[in-house]
Amino acid sequence: MSPSKQAAELQKIIGYKFKNPELIEAALSHPGLPKKTPGKTFERLEFLGDRVLGLSLSSLLYEKFPRADEGQLAMKIAVLAGTDFLIALAKKTKILDCFMIPKDFFVSVNKNSSSIADMTEAVFGAIFLDSDFETVKNIIGKLWQDDVDKGIYGKKDAKSRLQEIVQAEYAELPVYRLVKVTGEAHDPIFETEVTAAGVSAVGCGNSKKSSEHEAAERLTAKLAAIN
Repeated sequence: MSPSKQAAELQKIIGYKFKNPELIEAALSHPGLPKKTPGKTFERLEFLGDRVLGLSLSSLLYEKFPRADEGQLAMKIAVLAGTDFLIALAKKTKILDCFMIPKDFFVSVNKNSSSIADMTEAVFGAIFLDSDFETVKNIIGKLWQDDVDKGIYGKKDAKSRLQEIVQAEYAELPVYRLVKVTGEAHDPIFETEVTAAGVSAVGCGNSKKSSEHEAAERLTAKLAAIN
């Protein structure tokens, strides 16, 4: 199987040539494309890639910052593995241009769909399956190098902020629950509820992650109003 134009370009960007082209073709394919076979798109690979990315960045940060405590490392990875960062990385490196997606996929001129982050993670899942952990960790290290070295981590994400508030004020942790999933298979809408201190809030998004973040933002606002 010869790689598609998109797959060939992606391999140039990441500096890795796949032994099994089917893996990268799947990682770059959105289920909304016509005649796509179930299981031959990015979704399963994203599940794996999310874990691969988290472990790779955790290892890199542990090595890079030997004096940082657990909380500091957690704050760094919350940003570096976050949806916003992944979207920005996909744009900056041109990985975004390699994705095979429906023509009407982007509802925003800024192309900020969380599926961009999910498909980026799927790429790392594909690399891991095609090689090994050290290989994918090295690729991630090169792609993240400038940002890790600069130490630019921005503000904490909504879930991290909520967790800190709830732990400090109520000595407990927020609990997230997926309420339902609606919409088309290639364009789902997730609805998630988060509860803490006897108060709940619901958020929606086109991925489970984005719905959790919206729910966290809404619950943070509710708790602030109460206090």
